[in-house]
Amino acid sequence: MRIVIVEDEIKIREGMARLIESQTEHVVLGEAVNGEEGLEMILRFKPDLVITDIRMPKMDGLEMVAALHERKIPLHAVILSGYSEFEYARTAIRYGVDDYLLKPLDIDDIKNMLEKVEGKIRREQMTNGTPGMHLRNLITGEAGELEKDIKVLKDLCGFPDEGDYALFAGYIGSAEAAYREELEQFAGELKTKYGELKLHYIYMENRQRAYLLGCGEKGGNRIDALEKSVYNRLILRYKDRREKAVWTRKRFGHPEEIRGAAEELDSLLTYALVLEPKGWLDASAAGQYVPRPFLAPTHIYNQIRGAICQEDTEKLRQGAEGFLTYMSEGHFEIEEIRKAFVKSYYLIADTLQEIDSSLYQHLKSRNLLRNMENAVTWHELECAYRDVVQVLTGPKAKREDISNYVIKRAINYIREHYQEGLTQEEVASVLEITPEYLSTLFNREMGINFSVFLKQFRISHAKRLLKGTDMKVYEIAGAVGYGDPKYFQRVFKEETGVSPGDYRQMK
Repeated sequence: MRIVIVEDEIKIREGMARLIESQTEHVVLGEAVNGEEGLEMILRFKPDLVITDIRMPKMDGLEMVAALHERKIPLHAVILSGYSEFEYARTAIRYGVDDYLLKPLDIDDIKNMLEKVEGKIRREQMTNGTPGMHLRNLITGEAGELEKDIKVLKDLCGFPDEGDYALFAGYIGSAEAAYREELEQFAGELKTKYGELKLHYIYMENRQRAYLLGCGEKGGNRIDALEKSVYNRLILRYKDRREKAVWTRKRFGHPEEIRGAAEELDSLLTYALVLEPKGWLDASAAGQYVPRPFLAPTHIYNQIRGAICQEDTEKLRQGAEGFLTYMSEGHFEIEEIRKAFVKSYYLIADTLQEIDSSLYQHLKSRNLLRNMENAVTWHELECAYRDVVQVLTGPKAKREDISNYVIKRAINYIREHYQEGLTQEEVASVLEITPEYLSTLFNREMGINFSVFLKQFRISHAKRLLKGTDMKVYEIAGAVGYGDPKYFQRVFKEETGVSPGDYRQMK
């Protein structure tokens, strides 16, 4: 399943995400800190399951679920709460919530909940009964015997040996969240409108792909009419929107061709990354796409890295826009495009790991790399990349997740005065607390003592200056609070394993 976690307590949120990804095969698409952020994330990523706390700032979990319910967004949700009042559970059930778990959470409870929801989704996928299961096997190539699956479709569904067949395949992961409900409603309408046709609709949760198979008499015109209806309802009305599904189709004459048609359509849908069709995604358009040799935009990569080291958010945004323009206009091979985005992500992540470990961890927790790797359309890929840039250019206060107000004040003071000869006693005096109490708070909230934090803070800024400026080493030493350049060089080498000069030469 594809999961979004909405929880304002960072330890619970990140702990649950790590547990799910390390001990199950499910994927955590993202983590949100409140209902507002969660609602935006759900509407964008359309997960299979949402795990949400009840009590959160800005918008609580029930308000978020209610908003999704009002918009008629298909949803599986599990509510978490430290409060056991039945009223919460009753309200949650009214909005179709699947389960209700009380904190503190037990590992087995989480695993049992995931199994329960997964089973429910699987049963929903099989609503077409046995014929639907066999058709699913044919389309996906999953476990099943080809001849047996075809025989079932012939015997139970009345598919003729020879007829007028059409398979429609659509990727809806890039459409608005309400699109899926409209699609499923439309599939039901089609069965009524085209009662003389054999029609089956299947939706693949994890792949966010929908398939509609229709069969009519050979030589008839009802499949032509069906194709026109599908086009008008599912494609034409969305053709000018950025958030839209991508559809393709294949006509053939025998049920034995279903699997081959599905494979061909799945392959065609990969071209959604480089083609932005206003109508059907056609094999002819894909065949005319001739990619150019890919040349890595090294100058843009260097600009982005330099901007991160210099903490120049405007230069970083310009570099990111330059990268997006280069990739969108380059006419490159599909996999080369994806690899370039992944390389750019690692360039950013590796730079952060060197100079800002807390922001690096925050970036990792957002699961944005997976969103790039799984993107099917250019719109999805672009949005995932912009999310990476937003992590780096957003307000710093959102990056820290430090609960203690005194520590926040201490860190802010260090930021403003780290170039000076700061001491723990001086900071404690400014905060009007004892040095011993400040030391205790630092160890508890940050996991390291004051002097280590100050040293790491200064060295991180020194790294930026070494990579992003032409300042002399002794100038950098003074700029980060070390009056003695030799002492600075010794501390820097102890902390990084290399001298400042060698670090500057490293790529």
